[in-house]
Amino acid sequence: MPPRRGLMPPRPRASGEDSFAARHNISLSGLQSSSQTNRRADLPLHFAAWRHTPSLTVHIGFGFCFPTCHIAAGLPPAHISQSLMASDSVPSLWALSLKTVSHTLDDLTRRPALVTQIDKQPSTEIPRGVTLPAVLQQRIERAIHEEGLHDLLAFDIPDVAGALRTTHVLERCSGHWKVMKPFIRLAFIYRLSPNATRPLVVSADSLPTASAFDELLLTMAAYKTFGHLLSYKGTSLALQRASNGAYRIGDHSFRVVPLGDLPADHAYRSTYKDSDPVIRRGDYLYPSFTTFIKRMVLEWCDQEGVEEKLVTGVNDVGRDDSHYQSLLTAPTIEGYKTVDYIDEHTFVPGDDGRLRIIILKGTAADDTIAAYLLLENGQISLWTTEAATEGSTGIERYPIAVAAARPLLGKYGLERTVLRQTA
Repeated sequence: MPPRRGLMPPRPRASGEDSFAARHNISLSGLQSSSQTNRRADLPLHFAAWRHTPSLTVHIGFGFCFPTCHIAAGLPPAHISQSLMASDSVPSLWALSLKTVSHTLDDLTRRPALVTQIDKQPSTEIPRGVTLPAVLQQRIERAIHEEGLHDLLAFDIPDVAGALRTTHVLERCSGHWKVMKPFIRLAFIYRLSPNATRPLVVSADSLPTASAFDELLLTMAAYKTFGHLLSYKGTSLALQRASNGAYRIGDHSFRVVPLGDLPADHAYRSTYKDSDPVIRRGDYLYPSFTTFIKRMVLEWCDQEGVEEKLVTGVNDVGRDDSHYQSLLTAPTIEGYKTVDYIDEHTFVPGDDGRLRIIILKGTAADDTIAAYLLLENGQISLWTTEAATEGSTGIERYPIAVAAARPLLGKYGLERTVLRQTA
């Protein structure tokens, strides 16, 4: 991966700088040491300006991270964005062109000619004073900002082809990145990422081809952009498709359930989304793909350096307890993420198989531990990755997890039942 460099002021074009850099206001300023870097910290993508020598390709300078004056020769960013956009309900020429170009880049025999053509594009092809790299840079920044991905995902983009593919991926999944954020944050806590450090750095070269990307449902497409960077006990968590139509992540095989396959009175029909469909894994049915992966990340809890503990568990609350049923069936629980799913093959008479996990800690930007309540078969248990406090006993060993659970359990009349002092 090329070094990440800081912003440098523009300077006159030197001999040997290629036409692309000159045309697109890229200052080839030479490599800097890390102590000289002053790249804007709020820009989590690493474009790289480039030039060729007979023997090597050198990644140089700040790489596409322009200050505003470099983006559009004085035009305000909002003006650039709006000039290329259509209404929300009608695809813009930009979106259609971006999709076409992204698919063309899939063909390795046509890619060099396309990149050359983009390099030679006359200024009359785009608004006066606006360069293609600046437009791509701005649209990527805007997508990352609107989806709130700055601390979670970064993109290492070596060239204009990579910028086009990255823009296509981000905009194609617009509105669906936000629902991936809880999973990504939990993945960091459970150390599923390299070195457990933020953000995940996605290489543009590793992105799925446009053709493969467009075949996936949107939430699954979003996951596929970074899933290959995650692993559990040495097994990749990349999204893979099997020959029988099923999918696989790690050791878990699952299928997408079409809306038509659900019974007419099924609870999941009313919330079904084509972009985030119902998932079946073995005997379990999940209302969405994003719910499914949140459940999976809590199962990937034995990674080296992670220790998930049972804080307390109560086996005798009872399925018919009114407080238990209220907590299990509440449509939403304000301030918490819920993971609802169904065991379709329960052997208990009268049991509808409904299960619920309530995530108390692990999905907020400043969370450093995970903690959640598991409701199943009339039982409630509290789990956490919090390290036990020395010198304490019982539930007092896990003060953060208990403090997170207490208000919610108290609201539903279950605090005394669940948070009993145990030795």
